[in-house]
Amino acid sequence: MIRFIACLLIISMHLFGAEYGKITGRAVDSETGDPLIGANVIVEGTELGTATDEKGVYSVLYVPAGTYAVMASYLGYDPFTYTSVVVNADQTTVLNFRLRPTIIQVEGVTSIAVREPIVVSQTQTSRSVTSQDISRLPVTTINQVISLQAGVVQSNLGTHIRGGRNEEITYFVDGIITKVPQTGNVSADMSPSAIEEVSVISGGFDAEYGDALSGIINVVTREGGSKPSGSVRYLTDQFLVSDKLDKFNCGYSLYDLSVGGPFPLTSRLRYFLSVELMSTKSYQAAQYKVESPRQEYRGNARLTYLLPNAKGKVTASAYNSREQWIIYGPINDPKMKYFANVPMNRQKNVIGSMTFNYMLSAKTLTSLRLGYTSFQQIFGTRDYAWESDHDRKWYEDYRMKAEHLIPYLTDHRLPARQVIVDSVMQYHEEYTDRDVQALRYNPYGIEGIFYTYGDFRVWRYWANEDMQGRFDVTQSIGKIHEFKTGGDMIKYNMSYYDNNLPWVNNPFWDYYERSPIKFAAYVQDKMDFEGLIARVGMRLDYFDPRTYTYGDPGDFLSDTLTWADNSYKVSPRLGFSLPVTDRMKFRFNYGHYFQLPVLQNLYMVTDTAVVRVALTRGNTIIGNIFIKPQKTIMYEFGLENQLSDVLVFGFTTYFKDIYDLSQIRKVPALPITYFQYFNVDYGNVKGFEFRIDKIMSSMWALGLSYTLQFAKGTASFAGEYYNDYYNFQIDPPVIDYWLDFDERHLVNANLDLQLPKDFILIPLQSVASSFVFTYNSGQPYTPTNLRGDRIGDENSARMTGSWNVDWNASKQIMVGPISLGLSMIIQNLFNTEQVIAVYQTTGEPDNHGDPEPSLDQFGPLTLTSTRYSPQSDFNHDGVVAATEMKSSYMDALADFYNNPVNYGSPFRIQLGASIGF
Repeated sequence: MIRFIACLLIISMHLFGAEYGKITGRAVDSETGDPLIGANVIVEGTELGTATDEKGVYSVLYVPAGTYAVMASYLGYDPFTYTSVVVNADQTTVLNFRLRPTIIQVEGVTSIAVREPIVVSQTQTSRSVTSQDISRLPVTTINQVISLQAGVVQSNLGTHIRGGRNEEITYFVDGIITKVPQTGNVSADMSPSAIEEVSVISGGFDAEYGDALSGIINVVTREGGSKPSGSVRYLTDQFLVSDKLDKFNCGYSLYDLSVGGPFPLTSRLRYFLSVELMSTKSYQAAQYKVESPRQEYRGNARLTYLLPNAKGKVTASAYNSREQWIIYGPINDPKMKYFANVPMNRQKNVIGSMTFNYMLSAKTLTSLRLGYTSFQQIFGTRDYAWESDHDRKWYEDYRMKAEHLIPYLTDHRLPARQVIVDSVMQYHEEYTDRDVQALRYNPYGIEGIFYTYGDFRVWRYWANEDMQGRFDVTQSIGKIHEFKTGGDMIKYNMSYYDNNLPWVNNPFWDYYERSPIKFAAYVQDKMDFEGLIARVGMRLDYFDPRTYTYGDPGDFLSDTLTWADNSYKVSPRLGFSLPVTDRMKFRFNYGHYFQLPVLQNLYMVTDTAVVRVALTRGNTIIGNIFIKPQKTIMYEFGLENQLSDVLVFGFTTYFKDIYDLSQIRKVPALPITYFQYFNVDYGNVKGFEFRIDKIMSSMWALGLSYTLQFAKGTASFAGEYYNDYYNFQIDPPVIDYWLDFDERHLVNANLDLQLPKDFILIPLQSVASSFVFTYNSGQPYTPTNLRGDRIGDENSARMTGSWNVDWNASKQIMVGPISLGLSMIIQNLFNTEQVIAVYQTTGEPDNHGDPEPSLDQFGPLTLTSTRYSPQSDFNHDGVVAATEMKSSYMDALADFYNNPVNYGSPFRIQLGASIGF
């Protein structure tokens, strides 16, 4: 099998993330309709171009995703130019030219190209959002852009596409996978100013895409253009400084700089640079402003050298970011509302890639790509004392307690157990029984409700470095076939170090260092017949975990070792687009999709130095090195119809069966039962999506999408069984139920207004405005009684729905070649209530339903009692009477249940200014 895979890789290496599209169409005489043979069609600002054939048909292949001007010229005819031509990655843009015979010599005709509302070559559900689209939306992050697409749901678990788990999405940046292999989370959140296009493929992705079950997010970054350009933007809410407006001031500031263009000595060498800095004191979505500081910086650079005669290009790109934030206490546990040492997160990412694209012939493109990614994340208690002693500057890294020990782990200077367990415990002198210290710093003086003292229980460090190599060949054969074949290899170097519950003698602790390898290869053909476009492909994925563990972890008398099995999966893909007329098409696709579970599920607590120690205590979860790839079978059918030149609608129906999802199960063993991951979960999703778009005309545009979705399965995430077993002492039956992120109805709409520079009202000239409306019908929850017992089936009740409107408005003022911009972003324009979590006992976000206790449950406390607290001694007579204690208790309980993170953000406003050229 290894030889077979190696042969496939040698024969056909592939490029994962597509960056190229195609421009095609006809050139005809505007009066007679006769084809113009040999007319020249060129993409301005590039060396790309072609000539029409005997039928007046042309195709410009391998056009990088972006926005262009395209000109057609023919001897004896006036030249014609389309501007604002949008080319999407892996799609075909149709431009038809009707040239007029020359009577009087003119410079030519220029027209703004209308973006084709129906992409005939598209057989899957894909939504491309360009840099121009992003600039109009009231968003500041790419994840906000993704959330506005049909079928995308946000939950407390993350982002979900069409009812899949959050880790079932794979992210690409310029063809490089940027997903953290241990957790499945996205590692790089690019600045919007650095992006040329974001494509969200939610169904039917081609064979070139792998290791994803629900969706593909493909990001193409910007390149330098043929002319210098740049912009500087500042966005803030810190102008709200009065006492009445302070609740809107979150200390938010965003600085954004981008610049690009050709180098002075040669226009073939181009550059683009983007830098973004963001700082806020309250990033966490909540009912009101809460203390949750966050700092981010990210920079992206790209160099492009265009080879002569449009033969290809060489690209080098680099990305670097750091995100650090303090989690608002109740996010982890409502008891931590007044906890002094809530945990911090710090995440660093580096991405580097080099790409060589070369056209062997006019119809053959080869691409070679080498990539490198580095990811580090630290989670634990912030070391404020160290930062003070070392005069940490505001822009420098947060410091975690015991962070100085990480080099001893990564360089193997000391045994991992000694560093993780012994040293960390010694360093954390304030780890203590927090319940005993509950009265300290407690605003109510009531024990058992709030944690106020000590360090957070987790000290954790993830790291990954991987090398990626990809090569592909695209061959256009005649006018019908576009054949692609390719392959890739990724070699990971992962590390994980964890000390959980460090104040006990035998804590939960873990470490592993693993270097698995993935290979993939695919073949694919896109066939463009007169009345049918077909995409047929086959993909092979191979994974070598490169790890071993004890054959029977629960048998302490056996030291037999076993190696993990290698896995390989073959997945067919099939898609059809059937144009009924030039304005209507049907499409269908079917495919098998495989994805590795998050690798944490394979490797955690499997190292031989860890597993036997871990199994000496209860509630231990260990990984499973034999876990298999997860599988989805998806069917999709869609129709798109252009009702007029500016109005188009379409719908899509889909069905997904999801097999072999990861889940924890109990493993009976002696001396102690443990828990382990297995391929036992199943899910099925069916849905309907409807979309109608009115293209920009008469100064306005509208987009409206509606999603009806049913997502059921045996579990919503891989740790659900363990949570139910541990928290409710139940062994839940394996049955289908509505998943946590099952959102029955979703509505997304955006209304864009674009006023021209000669608008009749001078103050409104060059004003752009975008309103985004969203509606979510409410996610499910499991009702319980006050004892915590379930009184209904899993997820049998629903939260109330919510709606929201965000608004972005901007005005451009031209001063010669300089553009001055003013902007405003308002989130939750109408300040509607956004309920995102409720108490399972009542279904309400602020009422747990606890009955008022009787007075005889509270006794007097004197100064000699260890439970005495001056906060509850209202009259300061040295005795906390029963009435005083009950009053303090009721106030503390009300405060405990008043959890602001059960709500989304209220009205927020930010103002910005920019300069561009």
